Amino acid sequence: MDTFHLFFVAHDRASLAFWVRRTLVQPRDAVKTPRATLTRRAAPTSIPDAEGDLMKTLIQGGWVVGYGGHGHELIPNGCVVFENDRLIHVGRAFTGAVDRRVDAAGKLVSPGLINCHLHAATNATQSVFLDGLKADYFASNFVGYVAPRRGVPPPRAGDRADLAGTYGLWAALRAGSTTILDVGTMPGGAAPFTKIAGELGVRAYLGPAFRSAGYAFDGSRIVWEWDEAAGLAGLERAIAYVKEYDGAYDGRIRTMLFPGQLDTCTPELLRQARRWADDLGVPMQLHAAMNQREFHQILERHGQTPIQLLRSIGFLKPRTGLGHCVFHNEHSWCHYPYGDDLHVLADSGVTVVHAPYKYAKMGVKFESFERYRALGINLALGTDTYPQDLVHEMRWAALMCRMADESFRVGRPQDVFDAATLGGARHLGRDDLGRLAPGAKADIIVVDLLQMHYGAVHDPIKSLVECGSGRDVETVIVDGQTLIENNRALKLDEAALLRSVQAEGERLWHAVPQWHWSAKPLDDIVPPSYPVRSRRPRAREWAVGVAGTRSLHAATELMRPD
Repeated sequence: MDTFHLFFVAHDRASLAFWVRRTLVQPRDAVKTPRATLTRRAAPTSIPDAEGDLMKTLIQGGWVVGYGGHGHELIPNGCVVFENDRLIHVGRAFTGAVDRRVDAAGKLVSPGLINCHLHAATNATQSVFLDGLKADYFASNFVGYVAPRRGVPPPRAGDRADLAGTYGLWAALRAGSTTILDVGTMPGGAAPFTKIAGELGVRAYLGPAFRSAGYAFDGSRIVWEWDEAAGLAGLERAIAYVKEYDGAYDGRIRTMLFPGQLDTCTPELLRQARRWADDLGVPMQLHAAMNQREFHQILERHGQTPIQLLRSIGFLKPRTGLGHCVFHNEHSWCHYPYGDDLHVLADSGVTVVHAPYKYAKMGVKFESFERYRALGINLALGTDTYPQDLVHEMRWAALMCRMADESFRVGRPQDVFDAATLGGARHLGRDDLGRLAPGAKADIIVVDLLQMHYGAVHDPIKSLVECGSGRDVETVIVDGQTLIENNRALKLDEAALLRSVQAEGERLWHAVPQWHWSAKPLDDIVPPSYPVRSRRPRAREWAVGVAGTRSLHAATELMRPD
């Protein structure tokens, strides 16, 4: 039978986004013993042009973020040369012949950013709900809104499920993310979403999520509805997806395993996922330690913190990411002085994927970016829900770190830039991403620094982190293919996409009473920022006075006749 995952919502005081996504249901067979290691599809290191010749492109004249063997370095008035999908030169000058030249004077030439945690399906409708200072248990992120009434699934995404995937991926790419990890949402289904990602030209790590339980609202409380057989069947589907799609689209599409959330997966399901990730040789990422509700649920169920539980089942290894991982035993909100969670993370080689703006919106501190970094924990960044702007996330990572540590000496621009590039590459086990160096992939962004909000630029990384946004990214190149050039999208009609997204958003908003636990319309659940004038006058608001003039009966609702 069909099973629908819950709406994922990311609420804050400005907005709350959601998606509807469908899980492809297969026979609920038990997970079998891991089989032979996956053989990936071969990806060519260089791709001929239409005439069969290799194309060589030179980007010159700007600030280049090169890679010096141990880390990034700045090259003023530098140049980058790539031959189809690989970089062949990064430095001061290049004297060889090239087929194409790009003038980057006054601009920043950077490795493409690696967005390590994105839910593409949450973005088709962009701003939907608003927090409204509701009583949300332990600031538990999405739980207060995500659970539909028991037995009442959220509405189907309809024929426009492709919009969520297209919009979410393109919005991230537009803002400079050349490698994107969609953490299991796959709106519209695995095969269609993979096709969208492949044809858009992005580099993506994909895979369907799986879990042992879902959330529901039973009239008075949030409950977990457990179905271990469904979780194991979901793992089987994820394994099949890896075997079918890893290395597709000339190697741009790679695969991962995405068990859903720690509190919706049994330890046995996570053990099985760990064995399969090792056997297939693919990365893995899990939402864990992401809210207080989960922290205390895991303590109650297992007598361990989330991080201690993951260590005990052998889950924590390199190329494994923990989405958010905010609530450790020493976090000021947890008041749990037992254990040493952060040292466990550091010793394991796991990656913590930080989505700072998401948590800043909820008033939650990550304690702290600098503390994790100083212990040697690999840090990567993700946008999570919206906006899909990793430049924006770098600034929030820096500022929230300074707030958490009460020091302006932490949250350095170079540290958050490293997380958005090299940290993401380490999570994936890729030394050819997140850097500009000979042999690396030609994943490049060009950022326009010649804008009023930058002013005089002395250090382009500081300027980018402190002053910039993804809107300043004017050119995006993935695998040597230019997808955005001088702010012009070459792959799709952005205006048409936004019109479709708006229409689909309005359809989904009208459907909220059908599934939301309160059964109320959207504007009753979360009132708009200001009173909204109706588009049509209604008799109850307007009356004709004896002198033939209209008087306003409802001062709080000023209506504007069509």
